[in-house]
Amino acid sequence: MTEKRAFSLDRRHLLGGAAAVAAGAALRSGHQVQAAPANVSAKIAAGFQAEENVILIGTLGEAQTINPFLVNDTEAYFRVKMLYEQFLRIDPATFAPTGGPGLVAEYSLEELTYTFTLHDNATFSDGSDVTTDDVVFTFLGLLDPANASPNGTHFTTIVGAPEFAAGTADSVSGIEVVDAKTLKITLASPDASFLYNLRTVHVVPKAALEGKSLTDDPFFDNPIGAGPFKFVSWSIGGDWVAERNEHYYQEGKPYLDGVIHRVIADANTLALALQTGEIDGSVYPSPTLKEMISENPEMEFIVPPFTSADGWTFNFDNEWLAKKEVRQAIVHAINVEQYAADSLMGMGGVAAGPIAPGNWAFDPELQPLAYDPEKSRELLAAAGFPDGTEIRGTVNIGNVLREDWLVFCQQALREVGITLKPEPQEYATLVAAVTSTGDFEMCGVNFGGVTADPGELANQFGTGAGGNFTGYSNPELDELLDAARQELDVEAAKGIYKQIQAILTEDAPIHFAWYRPFLNVINKKFTGYTPSNLEQFLFHSLEDIRLAE
Repeated sequence: MTEKRAFSLDRRHLLGGAAAVAAGAALRSGHQVQAAPANVSAKIAAGFQAEENVILIGTLGEAQTINPFLVNDTEAYFRVKMLYEQFLRIDPATFAPTGGPGLVAEYSLEELTYTFTLHDNATFSDGSDVTTDDVVFTFLGLLDPANASPNGTHFTTIVGAPEFAAGTADSVSGIEVVDAKTLKITLASPDASFLYNLRTVHVVPKAALEGKSLTDDPFFDNPIGAGPFKFVSWSIGGDWVAERNEHYYQEGKPYLDGVIHRVIADANTLALALQTGEIDGSVYPSPTLKEMISENPEMEFIVPPFTSADGWTFNFDNEWLAKKEVRQAIVHAINVEQYAADSLMGMGGVAAGPIAPGNWAFDPELQPLAYDPEKSRELLAAAGFPDGTEIRGTVNIGNVLREDWLVFCQQALREVGITLKPEPQEYATLVAAVTSTGDFEMCGVNFGGVTADPGELANQFGTGAGGNFTGYSNPELDELLDAARQELDVEAAKGIYKQIQAILTEDAPIHFAWYRPFLNVINKKFTGYTPSNLEQFLFHSLEDIRLAE
């Protein structure tokens, strides 16, 4: 317990410096701190502080980007969805592909060819039409290896996509423009996740970006999109501000005049902001602080089901972490049940595998590698691991559960001869280190695991896949991931995913250790939200939220 208190003091000391590093890195990467455009009202320029019909949402971590070709973290996905809109929406409660809400008004399937019809009134925030040319341009941007989009791998089952990605074709033959609002996409093989993955297509205006860089053009500092809100300003490490898009295709929506997404990179400070009413809601307050927040009678609480697990993401660039025996030894050395009892206080739990327990593909019989320090020492000795070797471990500053996890594991690994060097980082800095530079060894934010669609595992663990940030490769797993992707029968797919979960547990490219308890909080003056486990939980469908009468 003394060690935890000492770490808390160190956490406060590190917070300011890490935020400054993150801001500097963001500025260097082209995400400039934005001032509000001159045509925006004074109230909006001031952050809507005088406006009643605006929601202020607190978050623990900064988004790394608002570029839909580079988006790779939950904060960024939320903002990108607000600005650009998804090509096809997923029902926030059931995870079913809906059509309707989303740029697609309706779709049909004949054999392996989908026909998508866009909303007639779908326009960008500057009033220009969203057309199928814009959609094709966006698909090509996702598939172009020059952009290194984490989501490009999702669409390699489209006929001609592999050839385009390899540079042997100038277009994707399986994407056909029928007219300005109708598009056909033909798959080379069945793809059970294809419709779900269309949620990662956020359509951009071809006219504004053709012939320009899709990774660092100034367009993305003040973008035009078709989402419910349009960009106003972004102060890195502070407020991200967006206002109502008057050209939004869903008539009458959004109901709110604006949204402020505010970074408060400390769990206690975030809870205090909810208690005092400084912010209107958040999905990140620690559940242990519920009683404190409850002192504000205006706050409503929602507890969502468990999502995919937290634990450790391992970087195979480290010579020791590339060895399965060492990764297994790390897992065997950590008493997750003890951590859950000490830090999660009965609100979280010990995890098993990469799939959330409420998902249809979750294997309830799957057993995690057991806590066994003696086995851990044997594995390390067999791997030739030098006693006391240092491995860097990072978590995001301000997330007290992950900070406690880091401290807990530091002690556990010391007992078996591994020195875990703590390197807490601001969230956006951490995301960049994992997804862009590869400058990490063990990361306590998992960049793998699925809550809604198990097919996402192909993009996270497939050899060379865009979302595979560990460097893991297993040909047997690749074959199973392909088989699962092509299997449209749910019961048959369950059997394949059972094997996939067993392999990932045994190989441990990620240690899926514990289920994080979430607490969603929103001011009772707002209504219309849908509880969800998708990005930003109850704020996922922000365009539906309105002031209560």
